[in-house]
Amino acid sequence: MSKHKINAIREVVSQLSKINDADRSAFLGFDACIDYIIRIVKEKKDNEITGYFTDSSQFGEFLINLDNKSCGVELQTKLSKIGGNMVITGNALGNLGVKVECVGTFGLPEILPVFRTMSSNCSLHTIGDTISATALEFDNSKVIMFDPGPYNNLTWEGIKNILGLEKIKSLISGKELISFLNWSEIENSSQIWEGVLDEILPATVHAGPKPYFFTDFSDCSRRSKGEIQFAIDLLGRFKDYFKVILSLNQNEADLISKALNVPEHRFDEEFVKELFILCSADVLVIHRTKDAIGYDGKVYEKCDTFFCNEPKILTGGGDNFNAGFCYTLFNDFNLFESLLIANAVSGSYVRTGISPSVENLKEFLGEHSQQSGGPT
Repeated sequence: MSKHKINAIREVVSQLSKINDADRSAFLGFDACIDYIIRIVKEKKDNEITGYFTDSSQFGEFLINLDNKSCGVELQTKLSKIGGNMVITGNALGNLGVKVECVGTFGLPEILPVFRTMSSNCSLHTIGDTISATALEFDNSKVIMFDPGPYNNLTWEGIKNILGLEKIKSLISGKELISFLNWSEIENSSQIWEGVLDEILPATVHAGPKPYFFTDFSDCSRRSKGEIQFAIDLLGRFKDYFKVILSLNQNEADLISKALNVPEHRFDEEFVKELFILCSADVLVIHRTKDAIGYDGKVYEKCDTFFCNEPKILTGGGDNFNAGFCYTLFNDFNLFESLLIANAVSGSYVRTGISPSVENLKEFLGEHSQQSGGPT
């Protein structure tokens, strides 16, 4: 671990000890699902599982070798839990002490009991039936399979009919952070965003210091170039009301850069700066397996992750990164410290399967500082 990172950990832990988040508030929308975390059985002996496919390439080669053949694949469900980008992010923010209004597909007519396990800091408002997602997890990656079903039925008119325009205004009004997540999987995301821009924000966001708008598009490989360009244009409209933060993983960053005709670059700093110019964001963050990079128009930073060779869970790691970064927006952290905290929230979650509290986060950072011979 670099001396810069060790010193940053010491400063971050000190700042975290002084923070009071009692009055911090956020609004998040609009997905929700039930995740089933699956491992694929590779070997059995005497009816006992002796090995799983630990590498996605192993499983890929296994399938390729079965070309023109049939086979059976045994799956083992390791866990079923709350899922969806908004839900996991909201729950993680709640665990960090932020009061979160969560609007999503929690089930109709009533919110499904599984979502009642979310942080007590999360208030839930349902706008549709939920879906389920099957996450095939390997040690190095994951493949999430789902039928979007109810997501395809979400519309701005439908959300207004269920919640009412005045309630939506009250939920958004006065929030320091607004976050719309999973643009890619909700078919009518852009239409919903337009509805909020046209009918909610002019009446709820007023003069003064701008609050934050945070979004992560999720895997937009199934979206057209034109759809991606239109969503990026909408970010420009959100800048009239907010400081806009766009967070992407490497795959999403590559997809969006292609849609925006960003030329290939040899170096991360060149790439993120070029993409930043075209993305209508005030801050652009790219989170990856081994590091995270960010640019705010003035400062470029790169921060290594707390990489785990034997993760307890991968599904939700990016969402916990996003929650950690959002948490820093409520407090006075610089860009490197924000990336560090986001990486730590994600790293703690991947190791334990539980989104950390602030105390958990401080312990996690302190332990890693000690392991590197640095101060706590």
